[in-house]
Amino acid sequence: MDDSCAVCAESLEWVAYGACGHKDVCSTCVARLRFICDDRRCCICKTESDVVFITKALGDYTKTINDFSLLPSEAKEGRVGRYWYHEDTQAFFDDLDHYKMIKAMCRLSCSVCDKMGDQPDDGSRRRARFRNIEQLKGHLFHKHRLNMCSLCLEGRKVFICEQKLYTKSQLMQHTNTGNSEVDGTESERGGFTGHPMCEFCRTPFYGDNELYTHMSTEHYTCHLCQRQNPGQYEYYKDYDDLEIHFRRDHFLCEDEGCLAKKFIVFLSEAELKRHNTLEHGGRMSRSKRSAALQACCSNS
Repeated sequence: MDDSCAVCAESLEWVAYGACGHKDVCSTCVARLRFICDDRRCCICKTESDVVFITKALGDYTKTINDFSLLPSEAKEGRVGRYWYHEDTQAFFDDLDHYKMIKAMCRLSCSVCDKMGDQPDDGSRRRARFRNIEQLKGHLFHKHRLNMCSLCLEGRKVFICEQKLYTKSQLMQHTNTGNSEVDGTESERGGFTGHPMCEFCRTPFYGDNELYTHMSTEHYTCHLCQRQNPGQYEYYKDYDDLEIHFRRDHFLCEDEGCLAKKFIVFLSEAELKRHNTLEHGGRMSRSKRSAALQACCSNS
């Protein structure tokens, strides 16, 4: 076992593992996967783990649970025998302080108040509780004039306390180009240069995958161009724009019935002529129709 986490590459101080026994991922990464992503699989072997055990990483001396069936079943939040159980991550801890830390990371809390010490957890003042994310966002704005990025909140799979906070101007810059003050330098933010935006709707999306899904479902591409140039995507705002492209760069059937059906368009003039002969040549004699088809075939 290496002394760094196999997921985040940080020093492996606390390890979390399931019945498979792979002690290669830190407790924070495992808790994040189980709580945020609802992913109960081992990062190494992909075995599903109903529960995990979290303990101090001590190399060959790391505490080992050989039989997970001996752990208390149907455990409730808090102290369970020799351990502490966290329901949200379905994890057993052998250290109270680390249990409290992971539990705190999983709850809705104001990271600003926590850092300022405005809400001590010593019983002298009740810690503010937020029923939902909207209530927390309202608190952040009204008390601290700070905002969460709604796109990052949806797409960035981290704990709430790890979400970055922005002033109004910082948030605008973050969305458009990335904000060096909060997001870090270009190298620190891993190439992030703002959230990609739909050129038609002027709506930003978390990342390229989300933008691609939007463009593919809400806007149009030319199937003929994609056939000729696989992997290249030219988008059109609506079908009217796409039809202009069809008429300009391809061979569109101008028959009223075909225009109503949409997408009756061809790569070559010969294909269009063949289509017209087959679909719209009903008034031709059989001999004229055969001659027209032969002409189409010879031209192609």
